[in-house]
Amino acid sequence: MRILRPALFVASLAAASPATAASPADVGSWGDAWGDDGAVVPTATPARPRTTIPSTTMPAAATVATAPLPTGPAPADVGGWGDAWGSQPTIAPSSDTRSATRPQIRPGIAPSYSPPTAIPVANGPRPGDISGWGSAWNEERATPTTAPPSPPGAARPPSPPSVPVAPDERLSVATQIPSGPDQAEEPVQLNADQILHDRELGIVTAKGRVEIVQTNHTLVADTVSYNLKQDIISASGNVIITEAKGEVVFADYFELTGDFKDGVAKEIKVILADASRLSAANGTRTGGNLTDFNNGIYTACEPCRRHPDRRPLWELKAERVTHNQAEQEIEYRDAWLEFAGIPVFYTPYMAHPDPTVRRRTGFLIPSAGQSSNLGTNIATPYFWAIADNQDLTFTPRFLFPSSGASKVPNLDNKGRSILQRVVLAGEHRWQGAEGETRTNASLTADKYSADLRGHIDASGRFDLSNVWRAGYQVQRSSDDTYTGIYGYSFQRNQPWLTSRPYLEGFGRRNYALVEGLAYQGLREQDDPGSSPLVLPHATFSHIGMPSSRGGYWSVDADTLSYARSEGLAANRVSTQVAWNRPFLGRMGDMTDFTASLRGDAYHADHLDDNQGSANSGRVIPQVALNWRQPFFRSSATMPQIIEPLLMIAASPNGGNPRNIPNEDSQSFELDEINALSPNRMTGLDRVEGGIRGGYGLRWSAYPRRGGFITGQLAQGWRARKDSTFAPGQGFDDYLSDYVGRLDIAPTGNVALLNRIRLDKDSLEVRRNENTLSLGSPLLRLNTTYLMLEKSGDSGQTFDRRHALVNSLSSNISRYWSVMAQVSSDLLDGGDIQSWGGKATYSDECFAFVTNFRRTTTNDRDDYSGYELTFNIVFKTLGDVPINVF
Repeated sequence: MRILRPALFVASLAAASPATAASPADVGSWGDAWGDDGAVVPTATPARPRTTIPSTTMPAAATVATAPLPTGPAPADVGGWGDAWGSQPTIAPSSDTRSATRPQIRPGIAPSYSPPTAIPVANGPRPGDISGWGSAWNEERATPTTAPPSPPGAARPPSPPSVPVAPDERLSVATQIPSGPDQAEEPVQLNADQILHDRELGIVTAKGRVEIVQTNHTLVADTVSYNLKQDIISASGNVIITEAKGEVVFADYFELTGDFKDGVAKEIKVILADASRLSAANGTRTGGNLTDFNNGIYTACEPCRRHPDRRPLWELKAERVTHNQAEQEIEYRDAWLEFAGIPVFYTPYMAHPDPTVRRRTGFLIPSAGQSSNLGTNIATPYFWAIADNQDLTFTPRFLFPSSGASKVPNLDNKGRSILQRVVLAGEHRWQGAEGETRTNASLTADKYSADLRGHIDASGRFDLSNVWRAGYQVQRSSDDTYTGIYGYSFQRNQPWLTSRPYLEGFGRRNYALVEGLAYQGLREQDDPGSSPLVLPHATFSHIGMPSSRGGYWSVDADTLSYARSEGLAANRVSTQVAWNRPFLGRMGDMTDFTASLRGDAYHADHLDDNQGSANSGRVIPQVALNWRQPFFRSSATMPQIIEPLLMIAASPNGGNPRNIPNEDSQSFELDEINALSPNRMTGLDRVEGGIRGGYGLRWSAYPRRGGFITGQLAQGWRARKDSTFAPGQGFDDYLSDYVGRLDIAPTGNVALLNRIRLDKDSLEVRRNENTLSLGSPLLRLNTTYLMLEKSGDSGQTFDRRHALVNSLSSNISRYWSVMAQVSSDLLDGGDIQSWGGKATYSDECFAFVTNFRRTTTNDRDDYSGYELTFNIVFKTLGDVPINVF
């Protein structure tokens, strides 16, 4: 809170207040007061003209234009600021620093008189210069002067009266105050309506809209006074101090030392950097970084705009609040928390970092839970700020002996009885200029068998250069049901885990990728022996520069090697070179022509139920053409676009010999996109041969009021039937099933997405996906309907899917929102699979979230049951999570 130095008051007085009694023995001229060599003694006392002082940094030994000084007897010459204003002689300068002893400060009591202590200056003062705070106005050092003594018994001339600046003349003074022997000078700007100086008491007072600015600090008050002798600054009347770090302090009265390190205040209020508030009846500042508040009140709630005097939602009150700026911490003693005016929590001591702290090592608020699988448990997280860009959260979860089943075996012989009662978990985060990592892991022992169980979920990315980057993803679990029982869900909640190191490069027209893949299935039917290990998989793509006519070359290469502990293993190399040429017709039609040549080479082991190995290959030339003709219909209410779509491709028949294994093209789902693709397969192991094509129609409308409507129908065809597509996949004949999509979003209150597949002969629905959203944020209904038929692939894990998910949500008010959801399986008589609800309250200082869910499905030792979660958040203080399973 270093905002000003006392010299600015003296400077402002020197600029605004003329002397009314002086003599040749006293101050010879204002130039003498500033360290000039000579003095001019006027003989008359004319009216004081208005003084003009530029608001810029004043150079050393500056000459200030003022009114002529009157003559008259005076004591000896000045040796310091006290003598310049008619006070007692000052102590001669010495090499000692300013005395560390300061007068006791009491609010509202004027300090007693004592002579000011001279501040030493380098190189010695000059004659007529000032040895106190005034030296801040001089760049050079002055030489001490010995003033002639006054005659014995001589009467001291009366002090001149205070001379104010006229109220309509607002004074502005600028200077530079050195803040230390090794620090640069800090500019100070003072603005006030009046400046008064009492020479008898040595007090300079600024009144009326006083504003003091120094670097990033500002003080505003109705009245500010500085006692030259005591080095005490007092500010009263609507005092506002703005700190460099964003804090704003309000008070009725401030009394501080000249260096702003010690002081007291009445009726103090502080707005911290994060907009939280701290108030107290009085406060004391010590050492420049320690502030004590008596009967303090802290809250992060903003005052009500319509009723600013209304009690905030929550307040933390304490007999004593200490803000330690050096330690960046706020401490409370004998504190209690009031919620809506009702005390709900008491603690003899509490501390939290102040808003300037982003992160700090320490314990976080514990969370409690109840589970049918784990029983009662408590998690006590500990946060470790390792570095500015690295931290670790260690969260042991303690399981009580009474939790779980009644039978707990004696496992002393295995030495894991402790791990049966605790789950060790943690998360490590690192972020640098060229990468980032995140690692989640846990370890425990099964409460029945004492077998070690755990998981790891880690990912990282590193930018090696402007072209290359590397990364990894590791997802592993000790068994299939561990993450579900202990609540460590992986991203996207997929039924399999993926581990993947990779290296990829980006160019303007090139892309390269090298990766490895390992999978772990979490379903009961998954066989770990049949899970493949892919090492390596590498791809490369290049697109050439277009020619003057628009044609360009492209190259795609792929190599793959995978193996299993049980079953098929193979190596594959595939390369395709293509020439592409877009055409734009005179009617606005657009045509894309592609001619390509592809070659594949394979080596496979354990083909046909682990019988034998084989080498094989194929060469596939292909030509393909995609054509569309947009027709636009202008309208004042709803412009429309209709586009006929056509695709035709040709390549040799066959192309899928038995010696080529099928690993990445097993799953095929016909839709409106791949029905118009030259190669409808999902991977490279299977190709579609012969003459084939597809046709469709796309319609789009754009209402003037906003939104859009899009619909598309398509059907594929082929000239020759083969075994490329399995029965039930929708393309086992010359013509495929009909596929379509309808996307409606005319306004923000209605949205519909429908995807459908109809049997080409009976028009029976084979697949239907619908997502409907109706209503405004006040009340919104979301419905998802899913119907999938078995595709005929023996590798598929279900026969049919027929499910309905309904959810209803409402933003009741600015702060309240609720949601309810029901999921049903329509194939089993409409049995409900899960249901639940969620309620949330969130404002600027408080949040409450509760989530309830009921499941009816079992997965081995992960049983169905209830899940109830509470999370109470006092923003800036912490949260209180409670989990009940």
